[in-house]
Amino acid sequence: MLPGMANAPPFTWPGDRASLAAAQDTLACASPPPWSLPDGPFLVAGCALVSTRGAAGAGGSGDPGWAAAVLLEVGAGPPREVAAADATGALGAAFETGVLALREGPLLHAAVAALPRAPDVLVVHAAGRDHPRRAGLALMLGAATGLPSIGVTTRPLVARAPDVADRPPHPGPLPRWGNDACVLEPLVLDGAIVAYRVRTRAGLRPVVAHAGWRTTAELAAALALGTTANARTPEPIRRALERARRLRARA
Repeated sequence: MLPGMANAPPFTWPGDRASLAAAQDTLACASPPPWSLPDGPFLVAGCALVSTRGAAGAGGSGDPGWAAAVLLEVGAGPPREVAAADATGALGAAFETGVLALREGPLLHAAVAALPRAPDVLVVHAAGRDHPRRAGLALMLGAATGLPSIGVTTRPLVARAPDVADRPPHPGPLPRWGNDACVLEPLVLDGAIVAYRVRTRAGLRPVVAHAGWRTTAELAAALALGTTANARTPEPIRRALERARRLRARA
């Protein structure tokens, strides 16, 4: 285990839907200490997983999976890659919305644990608080590793943008890096802002930045915007996806 993960409580990934639901309910109600952006440069790990190309349907249990974690230093010029790690193996469940942790959680955890240095925060290609049980894979991976986390996806899971009249008040300016002009709208679940739709580059479709473990939706939006380089997808996720796809291609 990485030194930075040594304080994480023991975590066993659930193996069935009932145990997953129980774990998600527990994590959704937890109140871990909040995380904030460091003043200077810090380490971000992008985490992503791909499965067999061309498999029938959305994906079945036992499909081969390739997970990648790419460690970047950010906050001092363009993101700089520091290290990367991989994990491969059989995926634990079929693909199904809302229970992605059964399928991908253990391999993503193994990839993060294989990094030579612990990141300060995880940026995960998955949902966080925007989830039927308020604890998607991005949040669970943070809890499993003991690291703060956010999620970045192309669309919301269950949260929706409220009508203008019902829109919750914005809590204030985004943390540093955050460009309010790039934040299109809050995404709300049960009256709480759980994510933001943000446009990382002019003329491109927006992405969704999700609150995760020890993070708010505002911090997620700022981190997603602050780690984007020359693509629609924030750099940590983009590089992790590229690495995972290269692993799949070689296999």
